[in-house]
Amino acid sequence: MNQFVKFRREFHKFPEYGWREIRTSARIAEYLTSLGYDCLMGPDVVCTDSVQPAVRPSAQEVSEARQRAVAQGADPAFVERTKGWPGVIAELNTQKEGPITAFRFDIDCLPYDEPKTAGYRPFDEDYVSCNEGLVHACGHDVHTAVGMGIAAALMEKKDALRGRIRLIFQPAEETFYGAQSVIDKGHLDDVENFIALHVALSAENKPLPSNTVCCGCKDFLSDRQLDITFHGRAAHPCGASQEGKNALLAACSAALNLHSIAPHEEGMFRINVGELHAGVAANTIAPNALLRLEYRGETPNVAAYGAKRVFDILDGTAKAYDLTYTCLDYGDVPAGRSDDAMMEVIERAARKVPWFEKIYFEGNVGGTDDAAAMITKVQQNGGIGTYIGIGTDTTQPVHNAEFDLDEDCIDAAIQLCIHALEELHGDN
Repeated sequence: MNQFVKFRREFHKFPEYGWREIRTSARIAEYLTSLGYDCLMGPDVVCTDSVQPAVRPSAQEVSEARQRAVAQGADPAFVERTKGWPGVIAELNTQKEGPITAFRFDIDCLPYDEPKTAGYRPFDEDYVSCNEGLVHACGHDVHTAVGMGIAAALMEKKDALRGRIRLIFQPAEETFYGAQSVIDKGHLDDVENFIALHVALSAENKPLPSNTVCCGCKDFLSDRQLDITFHGRAAHPCGASQEGKNALLAACSAALNLHSIAPHEEGMFRINVGELHAGVAANTIAPNALLRLEYRGETPNVAAYGAKRVFDILDGTAKAYDLTYTCLDYGDVPAGRSDDAMMEVIERAARKVPWFEKIYFEGNVGGTDDAAAMITKVQQNGGIGTYIGIGTDTTQPVHNAEFDLDEDCIDAAIQLCIHALEELHGDN
């Protein structure tokens, strides 16, 4: 088992949720520092003002994350350097004129339990999550290990390269403001080439198995999440029902109508009401209801169409039930598209990696990743970027608590990225 598979299993065993990735950040920085990198950490990586209170952990939660990081083996000096904020950036500066390329590796986990049952490899081989209610079920532990492997390989090849290569270990991809906080800090302002990768994507709308790769994706959907609270009025359902304003019925009506929004001819539109909490007692007209929803669009026009229809329905529902509502907006992750020019670089690099027996030029995201915000930022500055899909056999689809994968993909992904950098930064 090589070092980077070991790192993957370590991060799998000690997963951390968005904006709490203190141990993960400390371990990344400790290793990269040992290689000779000067690492930025915490508030030097993320713009803390960009992280809205809706997703920011409390001071108590941050303190607990820091204490747990040390208890689980992180170097206290690197934990201290986080200042309670996750994220690491390291840069190889060859001191020779050349392009600037940035990589993004997401480091956060998902908020549910991993099964601890015999026959499940993480349990059998002692790297199952030991943090209750947390699991790496989307491959971010792999992405982190790949980033560390690229960092190590670059140090061995630095004399043959030119320009600067920036490695961004980004928090909070599964929640909000992770990528945007890095963008707002200015770390993408001078980047000409951008690369992100993800395991277990699809091509031709079928999961990518081991020994395959897709060179980029163009079907990102935007994502916007809202918490809607309907404010009604409590009353007895028999004694004075005319005085009541039923927030529960309003929320139910809104949910049904939101799911009836028509599709758009320009591209995919998706909406989902994922949670509904309402009422105080069986014999009381519900004075409040919380409805949590998200909607996604394939293009800016589709996303704007979705936004208008969502708020038309919410406004109409409030009027129909004679109540009010408030909205907590978690922000918007944009849609995005990989560039053919960078996908061609990846295609040529993939042909040099024997593990990749099948190469797809274009693959499918089938959803949202805030790497799209970074790609868009680089493109706005005249650069190019891509979002690579690394094929791997899996036990379950991503976001399933029993997700595990073929770890041979780790070394293949490292080789792929190094070959791409040899073309982009080769000193010849």
